Order: sequence, then structure tokens, then C-alpha cells
Amino acid sequence: MNAEEQAMLELARIWAPYGGARPADILVEFGMSPARFYANITRILRTNAAVWNMPIAERYRIEEIAARYSTQPASV
Repeated sequence: MNAEEQAMLELARIWAPYGGARPADILVEFGMSPARFYANITRILRTNAAVWNMPIAERYRIEEIAARYSTQPASV
């Protein structure tokens, strides 16, 4: 996992208890939409390195948030 992926996962972990990171924070920090951010988070979570020290409940919470963004229609 590279430094940007670690930063993305950390932002997702911090905001998971509150329903996910705010779109403005995602845009400012990573220059991408929430849908793209959470698609990347899903990819990161699927790697073994990302979950070594993550409690399973936290991982599931982040996966649920990511799933919500993958089912939302794109905004114009």
C-alpha cells in the first residue's frame, strides 16, 4: 500500500463512525469524487495489507459506506 492509499484509508477510518467522509474533504484531500474515492477504498480493503490491523467491525462499516456511494447516481 502506497502513501496515498494509506492516507485514503485513514480518512475513511476517521469518518466511518459518522457515516463517511464529507465530499468536500475528499475533493480537497484527493481531488476526486466520493464515488471514485470509495471505489478506491473498496479496492484497498480487498488487499490483505490493508486489513492486518483493522478490526472487522470497522472494515464492515467502511465497506457499507463504500457500497452506498457505488449505488448513488452520479451528480451533474
